[in-house]
Amino acid sequence: MVHSGEQAARAFHELPEAGAQPNHSDCPAAYHFLGTRWNLHIISALLDGYTRFTEIALLLNLNSRTLAERLKHLELEGIVVRQERNQIPVRTDYELTAKGQALREVVSEIQKWTMPAGGPEAMEVISKERRTYAEREILQIG
Repeated sequence: MVHSGEQAARAFHELPEAGAQPNHSDCPAAYHFLGTRWNLHIISALLDGYTRFTEIALLLNLNSRTLAERLKHLELEGIVVRQERNQIPVRTDYELTAKGQALREVVSEIQKWTMPAGGPEAMEVISKERRTYAEREILQIG
């Protein structure tokens, strides 16, 4: 018996390259891929120019084992390409393939959707309010 997640992953792996006409029967595979934990975070980090394993791990506060597993999966899906630089110490860089770059609009639209009505400025205000509240809570506890 094949697990539905495996079926979705297999179907996603067989999706055509970016720019091809979409087949809506493949949407569950895409939803599964996009919903897999850390995939969009890693893709977003690569879109922002982070390329080194340690940079991505620090940015996402992600342990090495999980990051290595997710990067390997993204590489198998044709989203990420791994390049080892011949230097001492060996430097490994990751970058998005054309298929990975095609997700730029998806990531951008998700970021817009999560942004409050006032845009980035409102997000900064909300962040300060939450931090201030958290700081008050810490002071009351201590």
